[in-house]
Amino acid sequence: MSFPSLPRSLQVAAVACGLSVAAVTDTARADEPQFGANDVQTVFFINKSDDHNRVDYGMRLTAQCAPVNDNAVFPYWREFEHAPPVRTHPLGFFEYVPYGFSEQRMIRRTQTSGEHLIRLKQLDRPILIMSKKGADGHCSATAFARIGGVDGAELVSVYVKLKGPMSVEYIEIHGKNLTTGADILERIRA
Repeated sequence: MSFPSLPRSLQVAAVACGLSVAAVTDTARADEPQFGANDVQTVFFINKSDDHNRVDYGMRLTAQCAPVNDNAVFPYWREFEHAPPVRTHPLGFFEYVPYGFSEQRMIRRTQTSGEHLIRLKQLDRPILIMSKKGADGHCSATAFARIGGVDGAELVSVYVKLKGPMSVEYIEIHGKNLTTGADILERIRA
C-alpha cells in the first residue's frame, strides 16, 4: 500500500497506525508492563487524534537513578478509553514501526544521574533523556530535543493528527523553552 503524497516515513507510520488497532488483544492487556521502584513511568508520550489512548515512553533506572542499560527506555500503551481504571500493555508487533526506536544507547552514568540517547523511527531527531535523583530521593527523567528551532527544549509530547485510517495529516511536537519558560509547538505537515 502506498501514499505517494506522504514522505516514506509517514506512509509507514500511517499503515502501522491502522494495523495497531488490530494488534491490541485481551492477552496483551493482561501482560501489563511492570515498573520497578526507581523507574519513571512517563518521560514523554505520543497521542493521536482517533482516540484518547497514547503510547508512553518509560525508563528503567537503577537505585542511583541512572539508566539500567542501553535499552532502558521502553514504549507501552496507556489506555484511557473504556476506563477507569487506566490500563497499560506492551506494544503489539506491528506497533514498533510507528512507535519504536531507530537508535537507543546510554551515554553516561554517574552515582546519581545518567544520560541516554534515543531516536524514534518516525521522528528523526536525537532525543536526550537526563535522569537524576532528587532531593527527596526519588528518580526523575526529562527528555530534551530540538523543537521549533530551539535547541535543548524539553520534549513533553508528540501528537499525530490522522487524516484517515491509513494517512497522517500532520505531527505536532510539544515542548517547553527552558530559557524563557514558554511553550513550544512545532508542526510537521505530511
